[in-house]
Amino acid sequence: MENKRAPIRVADDEIVYNEFDGTDSFDKTIRCTYFIAVLFSEGEGIHAIDGVEHAIGPRQLHFLFPGQHHHWEVGPGTKAQRVVVGKKVFETFSSTEIFHLVRYNPHPVFRLEEEAFRAVNHEMKEINVLLLSQETDSNWRAVLSIRMDLLALMISREAENYVKGTVLKNAKPLVQDFWTLINKHFISQKTVSWYADQLQVSITYLNLLCRKHLNVTAKQLIEQRVLLEAKQRLRFSGMSVKEIAYDLGFSDMPSFSNHFKKKSGFSPKEYQQ
Repeated sequence: MENKRAPIRVADDEIVYNEFDGTDSFDKTIRCTYFIAVLFSEGEGIHAIDGVEHAIGPRQLHFLFPGQHHHWEVGPGTKAQRVVVGKKVFETFSSTEIFHLVRYNPHPVFRLEEEAFRAVNHEMKEINVLLLSQETDSNWRAVLSIRMDLLALMISREAENYVKGTVLKNAKPLVQDFWTLINKHFISQKTVSWYADQLQVSITYLNLLCRKHLNVTAKQLIEQRVLLEAKQRLRFSGMSVKEIAYDLGFSDMPSFSNHFKKKSGFSPKEYQQ
């Protein structure tokens, strides 16, 4: 089978599917401006993500988030599917807290159990069918959106198993306690100092632990949780942007809009639409 390479540039609102059978390589580091999910059915070779090399093997799922660098050398006998998702589409389904923990973790590669592999494999193939269908019938776009949400849920479920079983399990209990506190108090408490006081540690030590185990600062973790809640409410609550801003503890609309745009790349109105 001749490899169908995904384009280097993908529009913000575009989804691209491709598959390859045999050797494939990127011989230079590429900075992604989009999200990529790669499912290896069989394979060998090396995939380097942000300088960390991962051995490619069967039933593996690899994540690449916007802003990450990667390159790979894939050996013969490799079979894989790749879904490339534009930033705007990605932002609509990257709304689980677990997804963002994985986003900052330097090891976004998972080996799936057989049942999970079959499910993700099936969804990827269905997405390809829908992408072909929408070329002749735009009504399939809505069905494609549902399929993408389903694929994202499957991926986040596998990510959650990894985070709970590996990342948080191997982290100090203090990191887990910090994450729990954020989820309880992120609306009313947005300063690192408040959480450090509750945990009876210094801000410096809390940042040190977050960087070591999650590859992110304490402040960034709080901000991401606020952003995730804002996304969910913009998509599903039916509330106005102004109502959401005040409900999330922002003093005014401009503060909320500036924070949201800085972190997501879109204004609240753009995201909501």
